[in-house]
Amino acid sequence: MNKKSIAPTVNLERKKRIWFIVKAVTFIAALVAINNFKAQLLEIGIPPHYIKALRLYLNADLWISFIRLAVVFYYQQKHKLSRGVKSNFILGINHIANIIHTFVLIGAILLLFTIDPINLITSLSIVAAAIAILSKDYIANMINGMLIMFSEEVMIGDEIKIGDVKGTVTDITLVNMHIVNDDEDLIYIPNSLVFTTQIFNYTKRAIRKVSFDFDLKNEFATDVASIEKHIIDVLHEYHQYIKDDSYVLRIIKINENFTSLKFQFVLHRHSSVREKDTRKAALRQVLKYIGDAIHQKSEVKG
Repeated sequence: MNKKSIAPTVNLERKKRIWFIVKAVTFIAALVAINNFKAQLLEIGIPPHYIKALRLYLNADLWISFIRLAVVFYYQQKHKLSRGVKSNFILGINHIANIIHTFVLIGAILLLFTIDPINLITSLSIVAAAIAILSKDYIANMINGMLIMFSEEVMIGDEIKIGDVKGTVTDITLVNMHIVNDDEDLIYIPNSLVFTTQIFNYTKRAIRKVSFDFDLKNEFATDVASIEKHIIDVLHEYHQYIKDDSYVLRIIKINENFTSLKFQFVLHRHSSVREKDTRKAALRQVLKYIGDAIHQKSEVKG
């Protein structure tokens, strides 16, 4: 179990447990009242199917909520997760519970209006088929979303790249995946696209390698060792997170006017520092080096 790919929430499960206790007390009291005062309710003109529909919803709601909480609690204890955290599995259980809740509510409403669900489905079969065809993409997204939630290939908190989008997974819904990139933009990726596009999961890899490319004019790229030293010096504040002797500055390509370089280093597997923070610091040093080089050149000319 990759605990780094679990995103903390604000005591979400604890709040749900408290809400369940309040709801359980209220619903049980309502069910007891319905059983004890059923005759009186019928006398004042409340139809029996109204009482039956209310019973169905209250009982089903309590059992669904209880089973959801029990499964989540067992999962948290088994994987020794601290309270107030959310993982893919918990996310999937929550969505399944919400779907079942929706079907129960629809069933209770049908019962409330004395509508036979089987006859309704039969009579609306053509309409239902048309709806299914029109919503096939949405249904495919839902199925793919459930598969993602119960897998460990991509988890909340993972840093991934899908197509041209790179960032951190912040949420997975039945429709899409939420990714926040380095510019703090929130991007929605349809779940069906996740299954049909190549995914790079940087969190799951054995080595946390950070790299970036940049170009320098040939006149500023004559001393590669000096450029490397400048970048390494600015990364000194992150030295406890970076593996020793992992710094490498390589020449990728030399053009007529520009030289393309790649700088890379390796972070310790379980270091808490974010890759984008170290990359940002290194890139700023590259810009500073270029600026200093241009300034020195202008002074020489002057």
